[in-house]
Amino acid sequence: MNFIKKSILLILAVIVLVAQTGCMGFIDNLKNDKNNNEPADSEEGQQGDPLPIDPYEQAREIQITLYFKHEIADFLVPETRTVMQEKKSTEQIILEELLKGPQEFQRLLIMPPGTEVIDVTRRNDTVFVNLTDDFLNPIDLSTIPGRENTTEEDYLVAQAEMKRFAVYSIVNSLTMLDGVNLVKLMVNNTQLSYREMGTELLLGEDSELEPDSPMVALRRNKNMNQSPARTVRLVLNALTAEPDWDLIYPFLSNKTMDGSTLPPLDEFKAQIPPVVGGMIAFEGNPVLEDEYLLDKAFVTVQYIDKTAETEKETIEMLTVDVVDGVWKVRLPSFFSQFQ
Repeated sequence: MNFIKKSILLILAVIVLVAQTGCMGFIDNLKNDKNNNEPADSEEGQQGDPLPIDPYEQAREIQITLYFKHEIADFLVPETRTVMQEKKSTEQIILEELLKGPQEFQRLLIMPPGTEVIDVTRRNDTVFVNLTDDFLNPIDLSTIPGRENTTEEDYLVAQAEMKRFAVYSIVNSLTMLDGVNLVKLMVNNTQLSYREMGTELLLGEDSELEPDSPMVALRRNKNMNQSPARTVRLVLNALTAEPDWDLIYPFLSNKTMDGSTLPPLDEFKAQIPPVVGGMIAFEGNPVLEDEYLLDKAFVTVQYIDKTAETEKETIEMLTVDVVDGVWKVRLPSFFSQFQ
């Protein structure tokens, strides 16, 4: 009897064990079916997912505008350059490209030798430029046409004038960017005074700041840039004395006011008779008004024509063309008599 009871209990135990195993298998099958119907979440699947892309990782072409001093005239002229941007900010690229110097003619980088960029950051509308202490060095005047023979008496004034060009070549280049209104210059992460930076000329006569005041952030100074009116005044001023055509010719357009083509310099000089006492005369500012139209400008001037038998007062609208980024004047109409 005991044997029968033990046998029955053993059989029941086997049945229970088989039932539990079957249920577990059924549940596992259900789980497997469910997993097969859902997207894979395996390591292999994760490796195929796209990763976030750093916007600076992909190189792209950008166009920047840099300002350099004109080779012989005291104003800044633009140079548009296409460069590749990869990981650096546009502000950083502008500074680095500027310090490489110009790629086009009639432009000159004015900067203390050895000046490099430590870093450039932007906060809202202000760009902070951190330069090496080489920026405090004197500018090499021997490399600047017209300043090679600066006397010891004029040396400090010439240095201050050129340092102003160095500063505004940076400021006017960066403020070409949308939303940038101010540029703050520092040296080795230190805010220095105007005197320490050699930028006392940046202080206007009515300024409340002193030379020993910390140098403030600067706005764009359009008066440092070449303009049609400034170019016309330069040319007309040169014509009030015996003209130096080597200096004037770079600012002449390849067309004259009567539509003819400007000849090469040597041929042009041969056509113009010797001039004593200047070709024109005027008092004050000869420019009456100016008007801009994209790559052209029209500047109305008033002067006394001294080339005629009888001197006569003339009011003329001169055309000024953009040639390779530089404003150039079409010769006044009285030059047609020399052709």
